[in-house]
Amino acid sequence: MKTTRFYKLIIVVLILINLTTLFFLWKGHKRPKHPERNELVELLDLSGNAKIKILALQDDHFKKKDALINRSRNLHESLFQSFNDESKDSTEIKMLIDKIVENQRETEQMTFDYFKVVNSLCTPDQQKRLQELIHDVLKRAGGPPSPTKH
Repeated sequence: MKTTRFYKLIIVVLILINLTTLFFLWKGHKRPKHPERNELVELLDLSGNAKIKILALQDDHFKKKDALINRSRNLHESLFQSFNDESKDSTEIKMLIDKIVENQRETEQMTFDYFKVVNSLCTPDQQKRLQELIHDVLKRAGGPPSPTKH
């Protein structure tokens, strides 16, 4: 009898610990949505017209990226809610997955286009620094391996 009470108490404590951990993982860890507004400008040592153009591009880029991220989140939520919806057939689920893939393609294309324009506004030395920054971010994010040097 005492062991049953003990196990029930342990289970309740473990559930509370798990719920607390989930709460802090979900709500407690707030990181900035975007890097500092001037971070890229400072890292590349931009000035003048290039600085003004890149800051404007950056604002537009992050607005579009936020919209695509929100769309992705909504599409994923719809997809995984399909587990409990017996009325959805494989065609509807495939369409949802196709929308998720297309949204990801749009995100990647938009990011590529953004950095291509940023690169065009840089001097050759700044372009080299930009490439290094991009490779560093990709390494940290687990992106594609950097090209090997011969």
